[in-house]
Amino acid sequence: MVNERVHEVKSATVLRFNDLWKRNVEANFPIIATSQGVQKLKNKFKKLPAIVVGAGPSLDKNIQHLARVQEKALIIAADAALKPLLRHGIRPPLVVCLDPQEDIAKFFTGVSHDGMTLVAPTIVHPRILDIWEGKVIFFNKFAPDIPLLTEIQNALPKIGVLTPGGTVLSIAYDLAFQSGADPIIFVGQDLSYENKIIYARGGETGNQSWETLCRDQSENIVYETDIRGQKIPTLKSMSVTKQWFHWAFTTWKRNSRLTIYNCSEGGILTDHCQWISLQEAIYKYCDKKVNANLRLKKALK
Repeated sequence: MVNERVHEVKSATVLRFNDLWKRNVEANFPIIATSQGVQKLKNKFKKLPAIVVGAGPSLDKNIQHLARVQEKALIIAADAALKPLLRHGIRPPLVVCLDPQEDIAKFFTGVSHDGMTLVAPTIVHPRILDIWEGKVIFFNKFAPDIPLLTEIQNALPKIGVLTPGGTVLSIAYDLAFQSGADPIIFVGQDLSYENKIIYARGGETGNQSWETLCRDQSENIVYETDIRGQKIPTLKSMSVTKQWFHWAFTTWKRNSRLTIYNCSEGGILTDHCQWISLQEAIYKYCDKKVNANLRLKKALK
């Protein structure tokens, strides 16, 4: 069942986006050729706590605590989490996107990008690069079973790769993993719709609501067990991402220490990571002032 769902999601993705990937990378090539890649960040944040912030509904429970740790951890934000963070005075050093559609521009419009670096795939829509005012670094999507993405990776080998797993949060985790950060702490990582809420407050949801999601994605809605043992709705792509995380948590190895905490206090990411509250994680690991932006600047020098 799980393998069938993975195959279904991957096949649909290739069918939908293959031509768009090609057009995007061709348009982006002049910028990519003069830019840096995620390879520059490898092992540059060792022994630094990283907080990976998603835009799931549970972010509302914890977002106020992040303001006091932005100088004590490396905050890596998913694109949809950027506006909620900025509304609470939090400017993440790294913002990650994955999707190739122009639609994700809504996450970046109407706000300042000063002091933040966008981590974007080489196949990102050119419109995103037009509106992003800060620094951009690129990554290749590692997908050895997709010919076009393999071709792009071979053409741009110095950029470095991040491995996608259905949603942008998989990319954010791989970035934190490769950077050497420890521990890696998840917040807003629901991968599901608790109480039929789509995003955290303050996010750019457009006209999307639970009702429109059910109408537009009815064939893709499935149910998964959350951290409380309750069945809650999600999408097939997010269900695949849950399995991707279980795979990554149990098979990826690195030389430096790694501890993984899910501090979302909600959602379906239940296995192979420790569940504690964000306040407890902050108390244990975010007790020293660090300058993540300075480390980032040195890494990209």
